[in-house]
Amino acid sequence: METYTHSIPMDSIDITKRRFEILFSAKLRLKDKMLEAARIQDRIREKSKDWEGSPVIREWRDKRRR
Repeated sequence: METYTHSIPMDSIDITKRRFEILFSAKLRLKDKMLEAARIQDRIREKSKDWEGSPVIREWRDKRRR
């Protein structure tokens, strides 16, 4: 593995700091996307409380077989 030397020691600290910021923000974005997906699923469940999907899917499958 090749190592790089920096002219100023602060360069390596700045680079490391930036890498941590990138990794941390990526984790936050992933968490935000997961939370948004959960909210969407909750809204869908709320709207379809009494709906039964099995008969509809069975009907679609039967139509495909014909």
